Amino acid sequence: MALLNLSLVTCSFITLLEERIPRYPDWPLNTKINVSAGAPDLVNGDYALSFYLYHVREDAHTKAADCPLPGDPVPQRYTPMGLSLYYVLTPRSSLPDVHKRALADQLMLGLALKTLRDLPTIDDTSAVDTALGPKMLLPGTLYGRGNRFRVLLQPTPANEAAQYWQAGSQPLRLAAYYEVAATLLEPDEPPTRSGRVLMFGVHSFVRGQPEITSTNNRIGFTVPGELDPRSIDLSPAEVPYGQTLEVHGANLKGDSAALLIGHRDFAEPIAVDAPWALATNGSRLAVSVQATIGAQALLPGIYGATVRTTARKTMPDGTQRDFDAYSNQAAFVIAPAILSVSGAGPVLTISVDQFEPHTLSAGDLIIFAGPTRLTRIGAGVPAAGQFFTPNAPAAVTTVQFAFPATLALGSVVPLRLVVRGAESGPWWETVR
Repeated sequence: MALLNLSLVTCSFITLLEERIPRYPDWPLNTKINVSAGAPDLVNGDYALSFYLYHVREDAHTKAADCPLPGDPVPQRYTPMGLSLYYVLTPRSSLPDVHKRALADQLMLGLALKTLRDLPTIDDTSAVDTALGPKMLLPGTLYGRGNRFRVLLQPTPANEAAQYWQAGSQPLRLAAYYEVAATLLEPDEPPTRSGRVLMFGVHSFVRGQPEITSTNNRIGFTVPGELDPRSIDLSPAEVPYGQTLEVHGANLKGDSAALLIGHRDFAEPIAVDAPWALATNGSRLAVSVQATIGAQALLPGIYGATVRTTARKTMPDGTQRDFDAYSNQAAFVIAPAILSVSGAGPVLTISVDQFEPHTLSAGDLIIFAGPTRLTRIGAGVPAAGQFFTPNAPAAVTTVQFAFPATLALGSVVPLRLVVRGAESGPWWETVR
């Protein structure tokens, strides 16, 4: 849980604010927000927001941590330095009308406060919904290092807040003050460390520690009105069942190798089994994603991948021992797949691949037709803008829906299925 570049913490929260705020229904349509790390008085735009780091303090609880090399003249360099980062969140609209400018500032600050309250912690699994699907919040260089940033709104009294801004004739500024805790500066690696000797033996390892640099996959689709199919590479991977997940990195092959899949629903990561058909050449590991690992079902969603390599060595007494090495964790998405859309209208049926939509809670299953989110109903025939998940044995892998009345008949709109934060691949459908 350590880093050296404090700007990566700032970038994580800027990504959250600039991607989440425009998704609120109160936000003006087709209006872009400029979220900047610059000082408040240097940021401008019709809708601009400053998230400015103005103070850093060392946490007291990390100062007394044990040092692995107490005899070193500079022992503290081998322990992480705990920091609290202090930010001021300030809206800075530059609309020409002073009345509209003040209202725009208040709108931005309200939505920003809601965003940071709803997602106060950012870690390897944190993502935000965008028009192109879920977007991971941590920059790629922070993945798999156990970083966890928690943002706290500071209870700053009004009379103290004025001291930040009031100077002579300067007006007061609308602002909120935050602390980001659990930020650790990365320590030096200890050059030596003593340990217990239980048995003498010499073992040579020619491979280094496994390391994952990215997860990737390729999807194909045909855009309406075009004849030639397109394909795009996705990283982090967003792979449906039956397709290939690629893990790229170094030292991903040993005497044996395993891919461990982790999720917050699992007690501990699970190694993929034979149907996943794992193959690796050391720099690329590939598996065919399945809906299960043994008895454990894998619903669409956001998961973590870790590679375990095993080196088998002969001990001095002739027995053999396995030495395991684990890589960092990298995020990937198991994406829900739309197999077909059938029906003549107004009620259509979506067939999905290898999961049962009716078992998902309301927040775990979201459907969009064009820009409109459909409303889930518990029973009956869906009306315009609604969908229903049947639980009859013959229809457990289907969803029934009706297009919103606001969409023109005959128009072609994207159909998007979002399951536990994972979005289906590109699919277009004609409104009927």
